Amino acid sequence: MANSSMLDYKSVLRTFHRGFLKFQIMSDLHLEVGNQYETFQVPVESPFLILGGDIGRLRDYESYLSFLAMQCAQFDTVYLVLGNHEFYGISRSEGLALADKLEKEERTLGKLKLLHRRRLDNRDEIERRVNDFRQIQGWNVDEHNEEHERDVDWLRTEINLIRPGLGGAGNAKSILVVTHHAPVRKGSSDPMYDESPLADAFSTDLIGVHEQLGRVQWWVFGHTHYTTQWREQGVNLISNQRGYVFGPGPNGQHSSSTKGNDALQFVRSYFKRKDCQFDPRKCIQIKA
Repeated sequence: MANSSMLDYKSVLRTFHRGFLKFQIMSDLHLEVGNQYETFQVPVESPFLILGGDIGRLRDYESYLSFLAMQCAQFDTVYLVLGNHEFYGISRSEGLALADKLEKEERTLGKLKLLHRRRLDNRDEIERRVNDFRQIQGWNVDEHNEEHERDVDWLRTEINLIRPGLGGAGNAKSILVVTHHAPVRKGSSDPMYDESPLADAFSTDLIGVHEQLGRVQWWVFGHTHYTTQWREQGVNLISNQRGYVFGPGPNGQHSSSTKGNDALQFVRSYFKRKDCQFDPRKCIQIKA
């Protein structure tokens, strides 16, 4: 699942204490829409903030940095997963270089942790209708699928290192996985899109397919602009997605728009923000 990661456990586990650890989670802020990088406010409800991708565009480097700097000033640690929109307007390699640069910026105070390391089918339909293959320079379905396989292999290996088997779960370390794309198809998007030919561009069935992934306790995802939470095969799945916002509205929020050609209307309707679901204060508690 490209641009996704298990929460960097070799560093994160050093922050665990007895009891529970609280993470504030959100994704798909899309601050590039209307240049909201410096106006969107994140209330502090936890020492740790997880940003699950599509926060903005890395090509808007200084603005993106300003937003992250504000969060690093008020949170103990900020964990960033890159979404597909982070790479819009640049190549994947350029985006990864910029993300690495963000982590080293003095303004992030050493608190920013970049988490890096989807599979697409229905090739013709997806290449035609999904912006990633036009907006990310030099990116295609084959490269995307190859990166997905590398990500899944990496994730399975890391889980094996943390929890080698299913036995002894009582003393095993808890695992929180953060990906931008969803690890299951059914339930991760609005049910009206369950049979959409574009579903493969937003989610991949991983849980129940790879045995190691069933050892995960929490899985945070984004990309579908559908805020939800449920438990599947022992894994707690959760998303807290803001979605596209286009014009000013009450309480500092914005309204969606579907003006434009048919393709644009489809994409915007797919991503239409679900009112009253996104909660910037949303947190999860994980047993240490």
